[in-house]
Amino acid sequence: MDNRTQINPINNSSANAINDLGGENATVINQAVAQTTTLSVGTLLCEKYEIESKLDVVTGEADLYICNYTNEVYIAKVYRRKVAIKSEVIDILKKIKSPYVAKIFETGEIYGLPFEIIPYYKNGSLQGKKFSFEELKSSIIPSVNEGLKALHEKGMIHKDLKPSNIMLCDNGENVAIIDFGVSSVREDGNTVLVTKTGMTPEYSAPETFRNLFLEESDYYSFGVTLFELFCGYTPYANMNQEQIEQYVSVQRMPIPKNMPEELADFINALTYYDITNRRNRSNPNRRWTYEEVKKWCDGKKQIIPGEGVGNSTAPTMPPYTFKDKRYTDVPSLVKALAENWKDGKKELFRGIMSGFFKGFNPQIAGYCMDSEDEAKKMSGKDDIIFWKLLYKLAPALKAFYWKELSFESLPALGRDILEKLWSGNKSQYEYYDSILNEKLLSGYAQMIAPDNTGLKNAVDSIETMYKVEIKNNKEKVYYMMAYMLSGQKIFNFEGKQFRTVGELAEYMKELLDNSYESFQNFCHKMIDFNDKLDVQLECWLIALGKRNELEQWRKSLVG
Repeated sequence: MDNRTQINPINNSSANAINDLGGENATVINQAVAQTTTLSVGTLLCEKYEIESKLDVVTGEADLYICNYTNEVYIAKVYRRKVAIKSEVIDILKKIKSPYVAKIFETGEIYGLPFEIIPYYKNGSLQGKKFSFEELKSSIIPSVNEGLKALHEKGMIHKDLKPSNIMLCDNGENVAIIDFGVSSVREDGNTVLVTKTGMTPEYSAPETFRNLFLEESDYYSFGVTLFELFCGYTPYANMNQEQIEQYVSVQRMPIPKNMPEELADFINALTYYDITNRRNRSNPNRRWTYEEVKKWCDGKKQIIPGEGVGNSTAPTMPPYTFKDKRYTDVPSLVKALAENWKDGKKELFRGIMSGFFKGFNPQIAGYCMDSEDEAKKMSGKDDIIFWKLLYKLAPALKAFYWKELSFESLPALGRDILEKLWSGNKSQYEYYDSILNEKLLSGYAQMIAPDNTGLKNAVDSIETMYKVEIKNNKEKVYYMMAYMLSGQKIFNFEGKQFRTVGELAEYMKELLDNSYESFQNFCHKMIDFNDKLDVQLECWLIALGKRNELEQWRKSLVG
């Protein structure tokens, strides 16, 4: 997937190492018809900036030229539409004096098209580059934080922060924010209600899918950007806009295991999805913005939004030793207990946890003692009691833990189920049964996303289907669970993968053209002589939204 929309190095010559590469997700501001007018070498803009060459790039909104004034190199960005950037945005940018925000030196019109003169960054943008945690923490994070502060203090929201819109300054260390074509000025001092046009879904905060843009929205994009700069890819690179919108509203970002814990916590704080408490500065359960980022850069320890029990005034946790490792915060301890399921249960049901927390956090100690008592009354329910306690102690524990396995999210669980089914591996059928018997999917959805009706309905339908099919066709339930949780739309059959009904139909046509016998055998594997559909095929078609068509087909058989 090509997400490049803005400034990047062009070729091997450092003289051309600046601006944008377009792509299939290139920023589009509106549907106005654009026009292109090539400016000749020697043309003067504002009667002083002399054009030296046109950059050989393709952008969705402008042509870019290298120009010179008093032996200094600049970039002229000549827009292709007459109304390309809001005048109030230009006015604010001219007033900002920050090395972390690209300056607009001049603006004007030529041949009826607006242009702006901006700095020339010989090192290009951050697009396609990777950085170590130390590089991010020492330079890039502080720079972007100060740049966002400069914008937000002037009432501006960037709305499209991403690596291609962050330039590496000439000193090779600091960075500067650019590209304000879709930026907005806050209308009520706090928020902007606008259309989605121009936003890049992979970097967009959950609230922006509801057309709500905040300062916090820029910081969410900042978090996704940092993920990409460290990992080399975005966390949602293989998802479409609808899937991203559904995912980010209920799931924590899937963090890879090789990411340093400190960076992972920082990104989770920037991408915390709940903005309910954004105005309550004393509540730690809100997305981080300038002040929290600055404190983090200064090495000050803070509570990660959504993690742990209590609030920012909770006492410091003394070291808890588990499996020869010391833990000084509840979320990290809970995660370790979940990942070491059997030993974790021993810590709880032998009274070790309640005894430890009695000394400094009676609330958590009480939760642990309640679980101990419940286990004594309900024989054989240790696993589900332990499971519920884990998520109660760490509400932001977004990974799905159950017994000895863990998955970074419900979609990850769904993908794993699908892969096991495709390989014919039945070793985990008992594991899937335990998830469905204990109604863990609905319990998990209620804990992490109680207001997400779509997710609730999906998992409820899976668990209801399991009750009906438990004796008849459990594999059908597993396939439905896999498709509904994963969001995958692939039919894996006879060594072939089909993503659409059209692809399947085309393959069947090829079989028919080559051999009627092969075509007939393939058809009978999908639909047997009793008109019973292959289980995976049926679930795949339902996942594609073909349930009504299936019902009509079945009715036609009866008729």
